[in-house]
Amino acid sequence: MQRLMLLWRSHVALLTLGILGLGWLGWPIWSSFTAPGRDALEAETPFLLAALLGLLAVLATSMWLDAGRRAAIFGPVVLVVVADVVIRLVLSPGGSGIEPVYALPLLAGAALGAPAGFLTGALASLTSSVALGLVDTPLVGQILVWGAWGAAGGLLRRLRPVLAWLLAVLACLPLGLFTGLALNITGWTGERSATTGGFLPGLPPLEALQRLIDYTLATSLAFDLTRAVVNAVLVLCIGLPVLRALRTAHGTFTHSPGAPTEPPPPAVAPTALNRRSRSDQLTTLWTSSTTHEETE
Repeated sequence: MQRLMLLWRSHVALLTLGILGLGWLGWPIWSSFTAPGRDALEAETPFLLAALLGLLAVLATSMWLDAGRRAAIFGPVVLVVVADVVIRLVLSPGGSGIEPVYALPLLAGAALGAPAGFLTGALASLTSSVALGLVDTPLVGQILVWGAWGAAGGLLRRLRPVLAWLLAVLACLPLGLFTGLALNITGWTGERSATTGGFLPGLPPLEALQRLIDYTLATSLAFDLTRAVVNAVLVLCIGLPVLRALRTAHGTFTHSPGAPTEPPPPAVAPTALNRRSRSDQLTTLWTSSTTHEETE
């Protein structure tokens, strides 16, 4: 609890970003009648990306302030982002579900905390998409989803490495299914002619959610399960050493950024110790002399 109080800026920034992100992603669910269609989303994408970049900048600044204005905290984040971008550029995963790009943000969150995990996933998604020339309407949802993997990993940060690693492997299944649902919803409003689970404006939230689930099961379940298994296997193979290396680099068990520390006691000069010793001897002699006189 004390640590969370010390890191309150970054957690408040992450909570704000998460609420806004979930609110935007869930728009076709909680207000299907007013949800923007495909053309409206395409027109709004530049403004949405600008707003999202601004929120990510606020999150990064909050992390920097919580760490006592030390830019070194971004070192592990940058390393993981670069590694994840390379993985995506080399493998160039597409619609097959072979997407081993979510494992590293998950591990980053488990090692560095939820704010750093979200920032890692979001920056990896944005940077790799720009490098591949994939800056398009789905990018906003992809950034939020990649970040969500990192934030989910933050729930494992306070656990021991082995336990956090095993739970991260298991977490890939629900996260993989969530990813399919979240990525589908960004383009779902344009799928009004789909035979199963097509979007219908004006439905109550529960009915809209059920139609989205039906649409996901019919169109992308196999891809979502493949995504979950691929990332689970990757975490199983490299997760433990990566987790330990990141925690060591971040100083998880040795230093809490911003935590108050007591200054070391000042060094005592030898001459001062000698004066103190002579003073104690004089005090002893004076006491002994006074006691002897009183006795006489």
